[in-house]
Amino acid sequence: MQRILCTVFFLVSCIVSALPATADEVRKLATEPRRSNDLGGERSPGRLDFFYGDIRAWLLEDGNWHIEGNVQHRGAFCAQYELGIQFGIGSPGCANVEWLGSPAYVTKRRHCNSALLHHAGGDIDNQAAQAFDRINCAQRLIRCSGNCQ
Repeated sequence: MQRILCTVFFLVSCIVSALPATADEVRKLATEPRRSNDLGGERSPGRLDFFYGDIRAWLLEDGNWHIEGNVQHRGAFCAQYELGIQFGIGSPGCANVEWLGSPAYVTKRRHCNSALLHHAGGDIDNQAAQAFDRINCAQRLIRCSGNCQ
């Protein structure tokens, strides 16, 4: 009987270890704003633009903001991804940043089978509107729960 229980315990532990690991993680990337005239055009008054590779965001001086771009999942098992942003004031290069409030997440999408999905959304941030002239950094956040890879 003891030998059967040991065998069953061994088989169950093998099956559990073969299941995908679940984890929660947040990938962060901070960048300084670029003015429209930095891109070769007219400067948009009251607008800050932030670029994170495939993901772009902007903030208007009235606190309206928008973020959008593609989020990549790696692996066959599914995970849920959220895209968010947080504005802050700090030293050049986004060092020693004091973040204004908590991150704001605007999307929640389930990714499976190495999916690359488009996320987009926006909101109004009153703290960012009040501190608009001092904001010199924004942090893009991708929060994942489930089988994050």
